[in-house]
Amino acid sequence: MKEINFRLLNADEIEVRVQSVKNGKATMLLYMNSRVVTDLLDETIGNMNWCSEFQSVDGKVICRIGIWDDDKKMFIYKSDTGSESNIEAEKGQFSDCYKRCLSRWGVNELYTAPNIVVDDDGYGNRGYYVSYIRYDESSRKISELHIKNKFDKEVFSWNFNSKPQEKQEPVVKKNNYDALVEFCKKAKADGADQEELKKFFKYYEEKVKGDWKGTFNADALFSKWVERSRKTYTGPSYNDESIQDYEERTLGADDASFYY
Repeated sequence: MKEINFRLLNADEIEVRVQSVKNGKATMLLYMNSRVVTDLLDETIGNMNWCSEFQSVDGKVICRIGIWDDDKKMFIYKSDTGSESNIEAEKGQFSDCYKRCLSRWGVNELYTAPNIVVDDDGYGNRGYYVSYIRYDESSRKISELHIKNKFDKEVFSWNFNSKPQEKQEPVVKKNNYDALVEFCKKAKADGADQEELKKFFKYYEEKVKGDWKGTFNADALFSKWVERSRKTYTGPSYNDESIQDYEERTLGADDASFYY
């Protein structure tokens, strides 16, 4: 049998049914009616090249759809069962198994619909319609869906490519005192003058615990400290300026003067 390619369903061939209502929210399903099944088969296969059969087994209705295989000169069948509808149980089973049977032949895009939950307006099954639908043609999966109510107000919008925004973890700014401690430990391990390091730590300990404005740049300040003390430090080198000059440049004269 040659490959059969049914086209994808158009928006006006899809109906919206309210499955349940709870706590003011309506859960909806997408479906096609049996007339669409017949039209698709006629359009794709030809109205003389397919057939359908129904039988009841243990209270369940089974439908099978046969498509003519010209190579084998026979009908090839696929079958499925149906479930009762909320309105007419027996008629609903015939219609449901007819539609399910077509999905066996590849028309299964409605089964890929997202979870559709909207505010319940009380409009029922005739109060909503699919205003726009788009598919990934290679997989027949729905990639975008929009539903409006009977007053043309959009009540549901979904796009597969629009992922929910990931929760951003709050950025914790490192405490300036912690930065001072961390720097001193690293400088000690790197061989900095321990006596100057102790003086440096003692001098800035209370400052960083107080109202220190901006980021505490321990590397730069310690370089100035050892330059002033005419010591050698293996860390970064900076322009020849005093610690107070550096603080004024980085903090502003008003803020820096507070510390002297």
